[in-house]
Amino acid sequence: MKRKVLHIIGGMGRGGAPIFIINNLKYVDGTKLQFDFLCRKDNCAYDDIIKQHGGNIYIVPDFPRHLFSNFTQTLRFFREHASEYEALHVHANALFYILPLILGKIYGVKKIILHSHNTQSNVGVLQSLHYINRLFVNVLSNVHLACGQEAGKWMFSNRPFEVINNAIDVEMFKYSEQSREAIRRELGIPKDAYLIGNVGRFETAKNHTFIIDVFKNVHDIKPSSVLLLVGEGSLFEEIKEKVKLLSLTEFVYFLGLRSDIERIYSAMDLFFLPSLFEGLPFVLIEAQCSGVNCLVSDTVTKEAFITDLVTSMKLEDDIKEWVSAIDHLSTVQKDRSQYAEVIYQKYYDIGYTAARLTEIYTKSLES
Repeated sequence: MKRKVLHIIGGMGRGGAPIFIINNLKYVDGTKLQFDFLCRKDNCAYDDIIKQHGGNIYIVPDFPRHLFSNFTQTLRFFREHASEYEALHVHANALFYILPLILGKIYGVKKIILHSHNTQSNVGVLQSLHYINRLFVNVLSNVHLACGQEAGKWMFSNRPFEVINNAIDVEMFKYSEQSREAIRRELGIPKDAYLIGNVGRFETAKNHTFIIDVFKNVHDIKPSSVLLLVGEGSLFEEIKEKVKLLSLTEFVYFLGLRSDIERIYSAMDLFFLPSLFEGLPFVLIEAQCSGVNCLVSDTVTKEAFITDLVTSMKLEDDIKEWVSAIDHLSTVQKDRSQYAEVIYQKYYDIGYTAARLTEIYTKSLES
């Protein structure tokens, strides 16, 4: 009989924690495990995959926007369904919303897993609530996981936790010369163009305004450079307008959401991630697997620097210094085909994490 795991998460949009879950869903043994989802946002980008693997998606009103209805509907869900689940897996960036942990405890779920997916919070007004709720972590959960050491300390302080890497399908993301040529041909990008790329939601935290400002300066000194932006979001049109005002439309490619992102990395010469706020990003792991040079802001945890491909700079650094760094990196040539093996050897392949999660879900707490 299948053991059922209930994943508690804000929403299943295209972000870090959802990607983690879906990557593992594809690789766990579907004859042994079933993943169900309880979400507070009806924005699931993976309905087909979840249902294909036999899972269910349940939606309750958002918190804290719909405080009372969230409480009543979440309570009703646990009252009716808690006994079905072998484990409760709560994915969190911070401890603002602990109702599922409390209800899991009340309704007797034996294994309550709390999983930290970030190293800090960008919601300052609720910061104190995180530290207060952190005092009750051991009472409300009995398995502690984190995407890295910094994320673990943020969530669990000095309590024990296990790091589960933000793993990827290494074979899928390894460098492909064929994909590089094909993508450039499809987009009409010359073979000798210097292609700078970013993958991320068009939201404030991803700092697209800065990306465009830096690229404008890079293009002034390196006319062969082009910029490729993958993603969607609330600032999409605003950034497109900025590109137009700077007369860069011919040199900036907006690709929207792509299902072949692994091919896009192979086409890049530089992966650019100057985020204002970042945890341990999947996109940086994927980019390194493809062997592309990476320039990131110092908001990205150094735990994500798995290879020698990553250069980090402070956001306060003058824009000329960023341009100079990009100009220098354009001269650095490496054997891109070797980096997939490096990622694999550092245990960032999805096969490792899927096997470890299966153990966590299926073994008794005593073992």
